Amino acid sequence: MSINKRQNSELNLKRLAAQRQLYTDAKKIMLSQYFLSGVVTVILALIGNLVQKEYVVYTVFGAIIIAFLDEIFLSQKIDDIKQIAARIQEDFDCDVLQTHQNCIKYENISTKELVQEKSQVYLLKNHNYEILKNWYPGMDGADNRYGKILCQSTNCWWNQALRKKYVEFLNISLFLVFIILLSIAIIKGITLSGFIMSVFSPILPSFVLVYKINRDNKKAISNLNHMKNKLDEIIQKIQSGNYYTDEQLATDTRCLQDMIYENRALSPLIPDKFYFKYRNKYEEVAQATNRDLVDTIKNAIGSSF
Repeated sequence: MSINKRQNSELNLKRLAAQRQLYTDAKKIMLSQYFLSGVVTVILALIGNLVQKEYVVYTVFGAIIIAFLDEIFLSQKIDDIKQIAARIQEDFDCDVLQTHQNCIKYENISTKELVQEKSQVYLLKNHNYEILKNWYPGMDGADNRYGKILCQSTNCWWNQALRKKYVEFLNISLFLVFIILLSIAIIKGITLSGFIMSVFSPILPSFVLVYKINRDNKKAISNLNHMKNKLDEIIQKIQSGNYYTDEQLATDTRCLQDMIYENRALSPLIPDKFYFKYRNKYEEVAQATNRDLVDTIKNAIGSSF
């Protein structure tokens, strides 16, 4: 059975639906996180510019409460859901790419019930699995020997490009908010100590949140870039006619899959609206790239691909 048939099987479409629903659940919590650490803290900063000095301490206290709530509850809940979603997608990849599970490194847990539950929730909202088909685009002409390498490469490129866009968006947004609040403070003639108390302290959770997202995204981008370089080296060797033994290919793809799994489990989430804004563009590029690589490798090594 080909990669395309395996990735579009009923079980694997259910797995994709379940992980997509879990990420949706996590992103709802993330929106609460953004609302508290973003919108609410900006409102507190604006209030700090309006109230009398003796009341400013309450806006600072509110910001501290938000920071603790984010760190000890919201962030932890998001991380837990990401771990489960990454495990379900790992099951999908191992089946589709015919890669063995790493039972030594990862706990061997059953996700069958959760896949059934979450895929049903996904179906209630989306009615079918159509958007999940051909998860790895452009693979209709590839079998599982070297095709799995191309699929892993697609994972790295897509994720990396999207995260760079997201980091840019967050940095620009926070910078604009800070400039607006700073302008208000200057117009009102607030002193430096007053600015720290009434403006900077209330929006500090926003800076902390964006700093953590930037840090984790940069780490994810660095890891993805490292993986992509390794995958490109392998693809270039295959294109040049170098033969991969089954044992070497299995070892390399399993090591790369471990890196992909860890990256999924640890990387910050990206909001759906931002994701779907660029989805079609990146999918078209990935599809064209994969088909070109399939044809190139076929020409280089013949029908053994």
